[in-house]
Amino acid sequence: MEVLDLRGSLRFSPERHVYTFLADTPFCSISVVGWEPGQTSPIHSHPGADEIYHVLEGEGLFNDGRKAVRLGPGDTVIFPAGEVHQVQSLTRMVLYRVQAGADRHVEPLDAWPSP
Repeated sequence: MEVLDLRGSLRFSPERHVYTFLADTPFCSISVVGWEPGQTSPIHSHPGADEIYHVLEGEGLFNDGRKAVRLGPGDTVIFPAGEVHQVQSLTRMVLYRVQAGADRHVEPLDAWPSP
């Protein structure tokens, strides 16, 4: 058993959101992510892994290219493997992130794919 210290691992930066990896196995990765207001991820996907975010604090917009949903504390969103998405913080935000899948590499995109 491994107990993870989310609060002690949490970091913020004025330049960009900060992922702190808490656990990494062959099949999943767990991290806590600190976001300052207005920070935005690139439009991207993870072709071989689901990405799950649980909002611990703050609020953000979670976008799959079809709609953007405002989520806050207690909300969870799942982006299935290969789904293009983007996250933007509206306030200072803390996310618990799980990537489930053996191949978790990121595929950045310059723009949203055409429908």
